[in-house]
Amino acid sequence: MIRFRLLKQFLFLLVLFTSFHLFYDVVYENHLGEGTDSDVFYPYLFARDVWTGGLTGIRGWNLPPCTYLFPEILIAILLYPVVPSVYGFHLVFGFISFVLPYSFAKQLGMPKRYSYLVALGFLVLAGFDPNLLGQFYLPGFHAMIFFFATWTLVLLEQWKQTNGKVWFPFLFLMTMVWVSEYWFFVNIAPFLICYAVVHLRWKSLGPISIGFLGLVLAKSIAKGLRFFGIGMIGTDNLQLLSKLNSTFHTFVSNPSVVWQGLVHSITKHPLLSEWFQWYLLIGIIYLFIALVKDHKKDFFLTLILFLSPFITVFFLFLIETELNIRYLYFLPFGIIFFSSRILERIPLFRFGIPIVLVIGCFLFYIGKHSELVAKVKAGEEKRKNRMECLSEFDSKIPGAATYWPIKYSYVFSNKRWTLVPFTKDGVYYPWIANTSWDGDFKNQSFDSFPWGVTENKENFKTWKDVTITKECEGWYFFRRNDL
Repeated sequence: MIRFRLLKQFLFLLVLFTSFHLFYDVVYENHLGEGTDSDVFYPYLFARDVWTGGLTGIRGWNLPPCTYLFPEILIAILLYPVVPSVYGFHLVFGFISFVLPYSFAKQLGMPKRYSYLVALGFLVLAGFDPNLLGQFYLPGFHAMIFFFATWTLVLLEQWKQTNGKVWFPFLFLMTMVWVSEYWFFVNIAPFLICYAVVHLRWKSLGPISIGFLGLVLAKSIAKGLRFFGIGMIGTDNLQLLSKLNSTFHTFVSNPSVVWQGLVHSITKHPLLSEWFQWYLLIGIIYLFIALVKDHKKDFFLTLILFLSPFITVFFLFLIETELNIRYLYFLPFGIIFFSSRILERIPLFRFGIPIVLVIGCFLFYIGKHSELVAKVKAGEEKRKNRMECLSEFDSKIPGAATYWPIKYSYVFSNKRWTLVPFTKDGVYYPWIANTSWDGDFKNQSFDSFPWGVTENKENFKTWKDVTITKECEGWYFFRRNDL
């Protein structure tokens, strides 16, 4: 019976996603060629290297601090032989991401009919702003935080100090979090720790201790990956400790500067400042309702949940990292979640509201249909033009490239290009890539490559003896004058 109910929920989510699939298509086409496309393709290319070259094929990969080995890379490896097309592959990822807000909202106690609204609302917002909010539906952009948070909640609800059966799954989960998704500890871990303490009391020492044990195992896994020739760009490369130390000294010596910096970091970003305003308004309304109607411990947990994005912003400020919506998915989620919670508490209308809102979303979708189709076609045309421009160069002669165009070319071009990654300062830059693709050419200087491609025209101010030969859909092809 439970399996049938889960299947029913899955099928309904599939119908919703299929019915509104153009929102995802716009997200997908928007990010093919934007500043995020290289990370988007990383799981796909890693899986392709696994299936085409085995262990030899993946030797040379450099993984980011958040490796995404679980579940994204695992899903990618399993999915690639079944759905090898680039679009189909990412479409499945998009659907998985679509399910995540539903699962998390439902695990937080929201009824199914409103949890469906949370998932749909998230997709509509992504289609409305594909460049920023749309990142959620692409692999490698921290959406799996909701997956880890949901699973953690499930295990904490099953936790019993005398029942060891839940210990191993929780240890596996925490280990994978430490390996794959550090942002989990910034975004949602404070709420989950409070949840564990409130519900388990002294027994919460068990899952908290296992969380630290997972860190030890994660370090062992990192060493194992290096044994197989897979490098990990750890947090040491991000200089976290030095940044934390610097901010701490500032906080002690002049706390007002820290406060002003926090406020400025939120208000200077036009989109995020607007989201925070809506989040504060809707969240405070719901907190007032919860204060009146909920038990003290439930209100306390709701308050911590509400504070989650502010905790994230504080940590980002501590490590001197610029705000980005990919670190603050809880903002749009929280707006939809708390709004749905408010609507859910209206006695006379709460059963009809989900139907009305779904119909409203569908009418909005119909109204935007032609515009969405045009955006998808424009994205397809952009990709086609870029590949045609690239084909004018000799694929047998290696070229230099800044970071973003490389994996894009490896995914969509029929030829095997050798594009070696360099920064705008001409420094070799194998970030989240397979260094074996570059062969011995990675030992050559930037000035030795006769041609190349970059996505930023400003780079030519620092590069000498190069001439732009073609501008193509935001890419700039150049040749070196003396070669």
